Amino acid sequence: MTPERAVTPDLVRAAAIVLVVVIHTAGLVAAPGPAAGTTAFWAGDIYDSLARPGVPLFVMLTGWMLLGSERRAEPIGRFFMRRLGRVAVPLVTWSLIAFGWLAIRDHHLAQWTQFPRQLLNGPVFYHLWYVYVLLGLYLVVPVLRPIAADASEPLRRYALGLWAVASSVLPLWYWWGGLHIGIDVPVLTTYVGYLLAGIWLAALPVSPRTRRTLGLLILVTAIWTVLATARLTGTDPLNVALFGYGTPNVLVMSVAWLVLLTQPGPTAWVSRHPRALAVVRVLAATSYGVYLAHPLILNLLDSGALSVRLTGASVHPFLGIPLLAAAVLAASVGMMLVARRVPVLGRLLGAA
Repeated sequence: MTPERAVTPDLVRAAAIVLVVVIHTAGLVAAPGPAAGTTAFWAGDIYDSLARPGVPLFVMLTGWMLLGSERRAEPIGRFFMRRLGRVAVPLVTWSLIAFGWLAIRDHHLAQWTQFPRQLLNGPVFYHLWYVYVLLGLYLVVPVLRPIAADASEPLRRYALGLWAVASSVLPLWYWWGGLHIGIDVPVLTTYVGYLLAGIWLAALPVSPRTRRTLGLLILVTAIWTVLATARLTGTDPLNVALFGYGTPNVLVMSVAWLVLLTQPGPTAWVSRHPRALAVVRVLAATSYGVYLAHPLILNLLDSGALSVRLTGASVHPFLGIPLLAAAVLAASVGMMLVARRVPVLGRLLGAA
């Protein structure tokens, strides 16, 4: 692996975790809808819409890293031992922490006998849903490896096109009341499609004109998401119909961001700036632990348990959301860096 290639996955991972923290910070502000303040709603709507590619970037990065032809010879048992434990152990730890925190926050005794069932049913806390999806994707990675490695160009285009139509366009069409088609495509689900998009589209060479087109497409799609979400919301609580990771608007933004971030330009720029490279490396190295920790920090600040309630709307929301997101991100990264110094703690918290 060349040094330039090594930087690129870290850049995607760093971008993804920043976007996810922004999603959760902005979502708390936008959730009540305009009733809690028009400015707060619009700020939350805008930041949340722009950050939607965060989780798909994580999934596509997983596909890029795990479905390459060089991985075909890896024994299935070794694959599961290396990855399931690394993901599952922190899931249990943070589920325990969340279970205890919810009991404290809601002023009731923790019913620990119920914890195993809640852990199995999942998730104990809202953001942990992604870990269950990731564990499910790990189960199908060995099956997808031969397909991803040997697929011809026409087959790749067909698979990605079928994925986009079956798991993205048609569900939105049905939601809007369009004529139903009774044909299901059970193989290419939303996240399996993102896995394949990751291995087939990451670092795809594109011309400068195509890069500009992708940038414009991101901008137009983001604006449409913001305005359409506001229209659907009206005066009610935030309508999240267009925030789903399988919706066409989020799919388009996510894939476009992946292609742009994995072009030589961003990697070269980061590599020329040592401070930027250091930030990217730290964010990438701690991203899983940060993902697990930051919603609980946000919830703690929002709960008032620290004698003051702090949200992205505590100051002007267009400034408060990015400031709070940056502070929570920094706190989460700091926590993971400390945890990494204690190997056992690092493995338990997902920092190692």
